[in-house]
Amino acid sequence: MLFSLLKQALLALVLIVSLVCTSKGQPQGNRIGEVYYEEDLITRLLSRYVKEARPVLHPNDAVSVSVKFSFVRIEDLDESTDTFSASMFIVQMWNDPRLKWNISEFGGVRNVRLPANKLWVPDLVLYNVAHRSPPQSLYEETVTVTSDGSIVWVPMLTLHSTCPMDLRDFPYDVQTCSLVFGSWMHTSWEMNVTFISKKTEMDVVLNEEDSSYLVHPHPQWELVNNKAHAKLSSKKYECCPQPFTLITVSVQLKRRPQFYRYLTVGPAAILGLLVPVIYLVPAPRHDKMLFGLLLLLCLTVLLAILQQAIPFDHGSLPKICSFYLGTMILTCMSIVTSVIVTNVSIRGVRRKPLPAWIHAIFLGRRSLRRLICLGDYGPINNLYASEIQTQNQGLQDVENVSEQLLPNVEEGNRDRTLVQISKYIKYIVGKMAADISYENINQEWEELGRVIDRCLFLAFFALYIFTASSLL
Repeated sequence: MLFSLLKQALLALVLIVSLVCTSKGQPQGNRIGEVYYEEDLITRLLSRYVKEARPVLHPNDAVSVSVKFSFVRIEDLDESTDTFSASMFIVQMWNDPRLKWNISEFGGVRNVRLPANKLWVPDLVLYNVAHRSPPQSLYEETVTVTSDGSIVWVPMLTLHSTCPMDLRDFPYDVQTCSLVFGSWMHTSWEMNVTFISKKTEMDVVLNEEDSSYLVHPHPQWELVNNKAHAKLSSKKYECCPQPFTLITVSVQLKRRPQFYRYLTVGPAAILGLLVPVIYLVPAPRHDKMLFGLLLLLCLTVLLAILQQAIPFDHGSLPKICSFYLGTMILTCMSIVTSVIVTNVSIRGVRRKPLPAWIHAIFLGRRSLRRLICLGDYGPINNLYASEIQTQNQGLQDVENVSEQLLPNVEEGNRDRTLVQISKYIKYIVGKMAADISYENINQEWEELGRVIDRCLFLAFFALYIFTASSLL
């Protein structure tokens, strides 16, 4: 009886001791237990892990990496350095057999987060990186590892790539920039890169409705069709016989022209239209040259503004620069021709009559004057005829009046008086005829200047329409 009691007491003591030991070795509470299992799991996974080794079971196996690209925003497109900058997510998924575990052994922990710098990760780099700075990570990178060894890594990077730009259509240009990614060390036989969609080409939608982030619009550039295009390809280099996998993400960017339309295109079109207007100013006036010089000054100011918008040392010349240059050339030509036309218009001051063949071409009934809608120009002979007829009638009237006023004067004295009166009248008539001839010669040269001005106006207006339609 005593022996049985001692036996029961001993069993109770052993049970109590075992319970106490168990309570000391296991954390209290469900939450603390999960933390314990996760710490234990991470310690075991990284204790013997070598990140330089590829995650394959056999050396000849290739690591299968699935990728997907998503843009966060367009940072910049610099014309002076031909650099394209963008922030984007690069989703990368692969399997590492060294990071598998049994869920039941670790309290039901199904996934853990591990630092990317302690694991093997795909060495996808940007090949056409700009020289000014390497890719910048926006946060401390971690990967998500599940119990079957699957790894998901989503780094968010700001990338700077080279992007040769064609500025000929500025400010209505569309630029195509490419981001070329590839492994720096692993060939296609060592790392097989594919898209998550299992296709060789895919569209990278930039504004995904199911995403938790938004693409922020750039104030100067917008994305054509709101998406980019990604394509897989392979390329061999002289260093290695095996090919390397390349991923090319092509992005089309269209400039927002509203600001430049009012800053450069609009003033250029208005100043170009004012060039032919110079020829509508009357020829004898010297305001033509002043008007042309003011146009040159305005064009120089606009060129200075345009130089601040785009670099003039770029490889391609914008069409709007050609339009500015053409407008300046036309303005200089208009100033020179205005000086010539002004000198032509004042040749009548030298009492040189207009040559007959010039009169026939420019001032005749079937001449350029009719074609450019300046109306008819009356012949000078009609003006002379009417004037001479008036003068002869006046002379006859004077003679009749003389006979009536001098009836009793002797015939000889009357003849001498009439001769003197006739002589004075002829002098007066000749002077009037000379003045009228001089005025008509002046008028002919001035009309010639008007015809030349109107022809030059039409020619320069046609040149303006042609250059504006082809360059603006």
